[in-house]
Amino acid sequence: MTKFSFEDKLRAVNMYLRGYGSNTVAKVYKVKNHSNILMWVKRYQKYGIDGLKVRRPKYDYDGNFKLNVLNWRKRHKASYPETELQFDISNPGTIATWQRKLDTKGIDALFTRRGRAKHMTTNNNKQAEKSELSELERLRAENRALRVENEYLKKLDALVQKRGHRKKNIKSSKN
Repeated sequence: MTKFSFEDKLRAVNMYLRGYGSNTVAKVYKVKNHSNILMWVKRYQKYGIDGLKVRRPKYDYDGNFKLNVLNWRKRHKASYPETELQFDISNPGTIATWQRKLDTKGIDALFTRRGRAKHMTTNNNKQAEKSELSELERLRAENRALRVENEYLKKLDALVQKRGHRKKNIKSSKN
């Protein structure tokens, strides 16, 4: 898709507002689809000159905003471009992506962030430390249990030996 400068969009909008048709304006400015001209006009009418400025897309939409946009679109039976215009989103394809995620992966997909977690390395280190600590705790508990078992077996052995001596003493005293 060809990017059009702010000046080209403004000239195209002004030409349309002077009475030329969207097809004619699209041919003059070499815009493949005349509906782009109509969208520029709508953005100009709603947001003024700022609506035509080339913008960087926002990547910071939170899950609640996405859900509100999709609910509004459904309630009003609006198209993606109409919804884009209503919420000042830079690209209607963004809304289509949100809808696809909602349909295929469910509502949780709207709340997940793209890319790598900001503190991924620290989280991994914390998780590693946590698992090492839990492993250490487990080993210590196992060690304590083995010591108790060992003490028990020693006492049992001593008791068995003591009884064995008694029986020998009883047998030898009877003789």
